Amino acid sequence: MNDVDRKNGHIDLALQQQDSSSDFDQVRLRHRALPEVNFQDIDLSVQFLSYKLSAPLFVSSMTGGPLRAERINRHLAEAVCELGLAMGVGSQRIAIEQGKKSGMTSTIRDAIGRCPLMANFGAVNLLTLKSISDLGYVLDPLEADAIILHLNPMQEIFQCRGDTNWKGVLDAIDAVCSWAPVPVVVKEVGFGLDRESAKRLLDAGVSVLDVAGQGGTRFDEIEQELAAGTERPEISNTAFKNWGYSTVESLRALHSDFPDSTLWASGGIRDGLDIAKSLCLGASAAGVAGTVLGSALESTDAVIARLSRLIYELKIACFGTGVSQVTQLNECQIMEEK
Repeated sequence: MNDVDRKNGHIDLALQQQDSSSDFDQVRLRHRALPEVNFQDIDLSVQFLSYKLSAPLFVSSMTGGPLRAERINRHLAEAVCELGLAMGVGSQRIAIEQGKKSGMTSTIRDAIGRCPLMANFGAVNLLTLKSISDLGYVLDPLEADAIILHLNPMQEIFQCRGDTNWKGVLDAIDAVCSWAPVPVVVKEVGFGLDRESAKRLLDAGVSVLDVAGQGGTRFDEIEQELAAGTERPEISNTAFKNWGYSTVESLRALHSDFPDSTLWASGGIRDGLDIAKSLCLGASAAGVAGTVLGSALESTDAVIARLSRLIYELKIACFGTGVSQVTQLNECQIMEEK
């Protein structure tokens, strides 16, 4: 299976994955019976990188390989532009290795306007670059405002001919931080960030940690299905089902240990209430991917409608907790566990 076919498989299988229970269900926010807030005046705007967003919400990285991705990314970018949000593109490794720029050209910048747009490259793939400055080939076409380096060891290990030599990746990330003309974001892809890795990344100069925990798209399951019938050894479908940290677990751990660091929450964000809970747990913004993928295949208007619903639900959560600004959401709004 070539890279483009595998990326198409990612899209198809991600659409088939169903929403399930989440650790967010165990987090309850305090109800304020006398909110003393005018709902119409609630301010959801936040600072994001060096920009002001209309809400603490971004479209997280999804797909960057096949021609099909061009339509998906354009719909997402147009919706983000309309709503004043931010967006990260999918992996741009193919653009460097094979010269294929489908969905990754300046047309995305044209569609998103001056809203924040983030490039994306696999951290393990940094080891294959002739020079770190080659990342300019993924930054420049997008006029990217940041670069996301994604960590996906537990995706690669299940992938047929995946990249399983991760020695030297931290040094490569350090080199990117020293070179990059834009902020460096590091995100997991659905297994959560642990304390030790987070500390090493912050020490290397990473600007933002996107915890991307369990609860969203399960790339290990996708890769196992795509690898069925190949030469890869057979693996139990259930052995690693609960591997990793949830978004809630990662946020709690990292916010406790690194209270001054910038954390983003992605991985299983289902609605605006989950966004509110993420902010209370220490995130400054939340990212969604799988929840808008179906809409992105349909149209820009469908994406706008889906994102608008999340924003409205977040505003309701602010009203229900009695805060007039979304930046006032913090751990004080979390109900104590019994």
